[in-house]
Amino acid sequence: MFFKLCSDHLSIEAIPRKPVRVDLPRLKSEVLSNLQVLLWTPQFVVLRNREGHEVTLRRDGRMIIRKAPSELAAERTANDMMNAILALSLLRLGP
Repeated sequence: MFFKLCSDHLSIEAIPRKPVRVDLPRLKSEVLSNLQVLLWTPQFVVLRNREGHEVTLRRDGRMIIRKAPSELAAERTANDMMNAILALSLLRLGP
């Protein structure tokens, strides 16, 4: 994943290096036990992890991580989220 600071300087955007597609409808039925769903739409989902970091996950695999105390914590949260998605086979390559 590629990481960059968002224009508000308060959040980090995580961008997959290769085009991917996240199966959001299936993710809804497989919501991970360590995540709280804050908002759900067909295009994206907003989740909160146990550390209180908010993750906006889009169908194309891009994420915005908010409320993380540091860039490193935000990157770790994004990597954990992507690993969980991969473990559930909710990700496929391509647009």
